[in-house]
Amino acid sequence: MPSPIAHSLIGLILGLIRFLPRYRRRDELASQFRALWRLLLFCVLLANVPDLDYFFGIFRDNLNYYHQTVTHTLVWVGVMALAIWAYGRLRKRRASWLSFGLLLALLGSHLLADWLTVDRSPPIGVMLAWPFSDRFYHAAFAFFPPPAKQTWADLWSLQNLRLVLVETAITLPAVIAVLWFKHDRAKH
Repeated sequence: MPSPIAHSLIGLILGLIRFLPRYRRRDELASQFRALWRLLLFCVLLANVPDLDYFFGIFRDNLNYYHQTVTHTLVWVGVMALAIWAYGRLRKRRASWLSFGLLLALLGSHLLADWLTVDRSPPIGVMLAWPFSDRFYHAAFAFFPPPAKQTWADLWSLQNLRLVLVETAITLPAVIAVLWFKHDRAKH
């Protein structure tokens, strides 16, 4: 499954698409980032939330033991998005259905990225349809390379360093593309 780097950059991409207004100059862009940093950080964190299941594997001496199960399902994504959206509605009374869609996209992007990753550590794939099915789903083709993730030592391996470099090479151009499309080049 992708590292937090890929999930974070994907969350940033979605946050930029939704919140960053068009800008003309770099100083305007910098000003927008200063104004939006909390929202963008929320998007980054939310895109990583399904991986909280790694922490439960610590108690079994296998980080991957619970990974890709309940928190990697469409039902969990829907329930979490609805709960966060409802909390926003109660607190601010202005959470729109567009906000709910963004929450679904951020949480769902995690599942999509995991589905598109080479997976060599059981369970293979993502249990998308749980509780209706215990089947694990995996894409026929891989977009991201496989991580080493069985132990704490694996997390700091050369394989995972290469993984982060490849993920950055895949996702960072999309961040740059969003910034490029948001740039208003019209002469006034």
